[in-house]
Amino acid sequence: MPNPSKTETSDRNRQAGPARLRVIMERRISGTRTERRSNERLAQDLVYEAMDAATAERRLDLAWQALELDPEQADALLMVLESIGMERGERIEALRRIVAFAAKRMGKKAFKEFKPHFWGVLETQPYMRARMELADELRAAGRLEEAIEEYEDMLLLCEDDNLDVRHRLLPCLLALSRMEEARRLLKLDADEQGWNAAFAWGRVLERLLSGDEPGASQALAAARKQNPYVELYLTEPRKLPKKLPDSYSNGSKEEALCLAGPLLTAWQRFRESRVWLSAQRKTD
Repeated sequence: MPNPSKTETSDRNRQAGPARLRVIMERRISGTRTERRSNERLAQDLVYEAMDAATAERRLDLAWQALELDPEQADALLMVLESIGMERGERIEALRRIVAFAAKRMGKKAFKEFKPHFWGVLETQPYMRARMELADELRAAGRLEEAIEEYEDMLLLCEDDNLDVRHRLLPCLLALSRMEEARRLLKLDADEQGWNAAFAWGRVLERLLSGDEPGASQALAAARKQNPYVELYLTEPRKLPKKLPDSYSNGSKEEALCLAGPLLTAWQRFRESRVWLSAQRKTD
């Protein structure tokens, strides 16, 4: 009997993944306190190794190994969740549980001691990564009020905004026509409009929704200068890749890829604004 191909094995692993993940998440670490702590440390080492893995297959294998030692290892859970297919509602509930696991591991005291500079403490970072994943999934599901609540809470925890939460928050506010909040965010971060695509292109939409077409034209010129690649995603049907770049530089194609999704959250809700933008491309 022939051995299964690598692709067939990967497909089977993906199909079994949701069930295996549910089993893992129902487990609790057994043994003495010393043994549990040891398993947690070993699992963390495996996660760090997974973060540097050369292939997706190796990364996933190490994540599963980490979860066998520590079923509540948040980063390992995120890695596994990223690799398997789940219904969006089920995925959101899984993310909520991962956030809860990470919060429990930090303890209530951390939320008082480390606020408002959360990201600067290593032990808080799995929690922040999990919460960002949850907020992004809520946004992608159209559950914008819930997403906004998550983003705003994250900004209270980490006012330095190391994860660029504001770049996701602004389009959500615009999508729901929460204009005063959007304007306040734009005003507080006015400098970002010159170098960040989310703020530059968000400003264009904010001016259009405010009925200020001359202001929108000025904002459009600035946004095109900041990152011209974004415009293609806002005016043409283009499918974003599942795997986005891990990093980007301002004004790059990679920045456009990473921020097109959040921006489309807002722009897709206002057909007249997209028609206006398309018309500007034809006349320029």
